[in-house]
Amino acid sequence: MSVINQMLKDLDKRQSEQAGVTNVAVPVQARMSGSKVLLIIVLVIIIFNVIGILGWKLYSENQQLRTQVDNAAMASQAEKNAVEAVIDESANKTSAVTLAVTEKPTAETSIANQVFDEKAASVPTESSKIASKTVFDNKNVSVDSAEKMTESQNPVDESAQVVVTALNVAEPSAARPKQADEVVKAKSSLTISRTQLSPQALAANKIAEAEQAIERNDIVKAESLFEEVLLVMPEHQMARKQLAALWYGKKSYQNAVNLLSQGIALAPQAEEMRIMSARIYFEQGQPRQAYNILSPLKHSVNTELQSLLANTAAELNEHDNAILAYGKLIALEPNVGRWWLGSAVSLDSLGKFVPARDAYKQAIALSNLSMSAMQFARQRLIELGE
Repeated sequence: MSVINQMLKDLDKRQSEQAGVTNVAVPVQARMSGSKVLLIIVLVIIIFNVIGILGWKLYSENQQLRTQVDNAAMASQAEKNAVEAVIDESANKTSAVTLAVTEKPTAETSIANQVFDEKAASVPTESSKIASKTVFDNKNVSVDSAEKMTESQNPVDESAQVVVTALNVAEPSAARPKQADEVVKAKSSLTISRTQLSPQALAANKIAEAEQAIERNDIVKAESLFEEVLLVMPEHQMARKQLAALWYGKKSYQNAVNLLSQGIALAPQAEEMRIMSARIYFEQGQPRQAYNILSPLKHSVNTELQSLLANTAAELNEHDNAILAYGKLIALEPNVGRWWLGSAVSLDSLGKFVPARDAYKQAIALSNLSMSAMQFARQRLIELGE
């Protein structure tokens, strides 16, 4: 029994210790559970606030979008109302006119109405102008009816024309906003086209600018413009001659000759460029180069070319060629004394004294030589025995 009692005491002691332990632990658990609850409440409040803020933002954006949609709808409705007002006004005018027309029906108006009904049934969505133009073009009703109706009543003619122009009154209302949109698009469209000048037109503009620069004595600008023309059109002879003349005036003889030589290579029959080049060579004391430039065109009828060819040939003591050139000059201008005098000198140089004497006499007889040339011709006639 003592053992059992001892065990019971031990059991009671253990239970009392466990009860003390549990009594001590319960407040701790209570404290811990209270802090958790507080934390959960704070989190829930924060979550609700966040959800509320997001919801308010979404609501505000939705209201803004709704406002924009309402404004757009109101604008489109205003446009529709304006279009419908215009159409209703034209409908009222048309109905009034049609009543005036139906009061005095004729065979022509019945035919016109029949044609109008057919066209209105086949093309319900076209504009009034297109419908009226189609009726006039395809059936030729309005012209005949108008001519006949003017014989009886002029007001009926005018009302019939108004009926034709207002065929689209019975048009479905669904098509009206589309017409308004098309009108708005047509008004808002703007096209800018850029045209490119042809080489000829560009060259003409630059040459005009270069001539104005020459008038202002702006030679550098003029040279630059002529060079631009030749870059675009190397075969442009006038620009090449103008630029060569400017370089010649600046005493850039070699540059001018090179420029003209390029032009002659592009256009071998260009007489003026050959004359310019030959004159530069002759004035620079290079008659052989001048003669070589001119000799390919020795059959030309250009008096300036033949005169320069005769002078260069005489300078080179090629009197046969000089006589041929002077012969062409005499054939072109027989009343010019210096041509006869030049021919006489070349004949005299070759020892052909009889034809030389006749040429001297002819030169003196024309009386259009200078005083020094006249004295020379008379002196040679005396020396030749005249």
